[in-house]
Amino acid sequence: MIKSYSLPTKNILDLLIDTAKINPGHVLFIENKSEITRKEFIEKILKVKGGLKKYGLKKGDRVLSLLDNSYEEITLFLACITSGIIWIPLGSERKGVGLKHIIQLTKPKKIFSKILKPKNLPKNFFKKIFKINKNLKNLELEKNLFNILDLDELSCIIFTSGTTGPPKGVMVSQKMLLASAYATGIAADINKKDKLLLWESLHHIGGLEIIILALLKNIKIIITKKFSSTNFWSIVRKYKISKLHYLGGILDILLKLKKNKYDKKHDIKLGFGAGARPDVVTKFKKRFNIKLREVYGMTEASSFTTINFDLKNNSIGKALPWLDVKIEKNNNNSMDNIGEIIVNEKIKGLLTKGYYNDKKATKELLQSDGLHTGDVAKQDKKGNFFYIGRENDSVRVRGENISAWEIETTLNKKDFISESAILKIKAEIGENDMIALIIPKSNILNVKQIMNNCKKDLSKNYFPRYWCLTDKFPRTPSLRIDKKNINIFKFKLFDQIKDKFINIK
Repeated sequence: MIKSYSLPTKNILDLLIDTAKINPGHVLFIENKSEITRKEFIEKILKVKGGLKKYGLKKGDRVLSLLDNSYEEITLFLACITSGIIWIPLGSERKGVGLKHIIQLTKPKKIFSKILKPKNLPKNFFKKIFKINKNLKNLELEKNLFNILDLDELSCIIFTSGTTGPPKGVMVSQKMLLASAYATGIAADINKKDKLLLWESLHHIGGLEIIILALLKNIKIIITKKFSSTNFWSIVRKYKISKLHYLGGILDILLKLKKNKYDKKHDIKLGFGAGARPDVVTKFKKRFNIKLREVYGMTEASSFTTINFDLKNNSIGKALPWLDVKIEKNNNNSMDNIGEIIVNEKIKGLLTKGYYNDKKATKELLQSDGLHTGDVAKQDKKGNFFYIGRENDSVRVRGENISAWEIETTLNKKDFISESAILKIKAEIGENDMIALIIPKSNILNVKQIMNNCKKDLSKNYFPRYWCLTDKFPRTPSLRIDKKNINIFKFKLFDQIKDKFINIK
């Protein structure tokens, strides 16, 4: 548990300059075979800041990044936010109506890309493209020290995938970025000898906070373009990675890999992150000898809200000391200690000011009693929180709100189930029916056998009407199951009431 705390007060450029002076030769990043020292890094950033000024970018302008994880993207990110230029990271794979919506909403002055005419970008936006060269050679100019001093000013707009409707842009300040990095260091028990693998996309706050953490602490970051289960363990062993940042999805993927005698041969001392089911925590520790520390948080509240310092079973931990966290019971939950997680700040500026150009969503998020997370949890007498699920990820069955998370957790404990997703559909009579989509671990059992094997573990209202096997799920950028992009109408479902396969229309 944190006995005392002192959140960073320096802005990011001053932090960069100071750390480069103190330890200029320290290798900060490794990408492929290239090593970048702190001195080289700050020199590059200052030159790129000069280039941004040359091309007419100034404080308050918005720029959008279609870049993947790379030294170039990290440099551009820090050059922009330390010049007061608002950074909007999306990555190269964003496409369709979501991408068009974000561009129309934010109206960026420039769009950074490694391709002059990206296939996923509507042609009418090509004129905004700024094609960057390798190592940003076409953006280097005379050093520019111009700095944004107010930590509370808008620094980034980070778009969340959301569960319904178009993506929403969380307004993030430098203070929020610094607080998220500081909390990352606490959750990971960071020390100066640590090496971390940057696998998470930089259009997610989980990736950005690792970069800022490297500036705060004397650690080393290994840059990878994206998460790859094929190469993961070879990179971990080659670079002697000591701390693992995870999201629930990657743990499931790593557990699916074929077991081998090297599973425990690595230098990872601790895994920290969110979304690990209780059974996964146990399996991961047994197979890889890595203990996992669960945290909870969201981009809107500086990424970290609680940390499970005591590694208490099934818990997301206790609230960080600079935030006030409470459970607000609603009328849909019969148990007194279950309700929505509401967050308030004890230090001004740690909560977002809202969603960019979206007053309706901001009003729903920021209410008079605090930031409404939309997540349901319970709290014990010692202050430990236990995550239940998303408030809108529930199904109304026979007058009762059923938690999809509770059913999925029950199903995922089965030896023959790899992953599951519970979805809802309008019932023929009444409220909702549930659909259970299952990724089986093998083809030994058919859908009816799997359904029957699960009956004894779920009460009547909690037992889905429809069942279907699938081989994969769509994923969010953080590798969680992306339910809103699952098209249930393409599946042939087994109707347990009618005892036959049907197509839902």
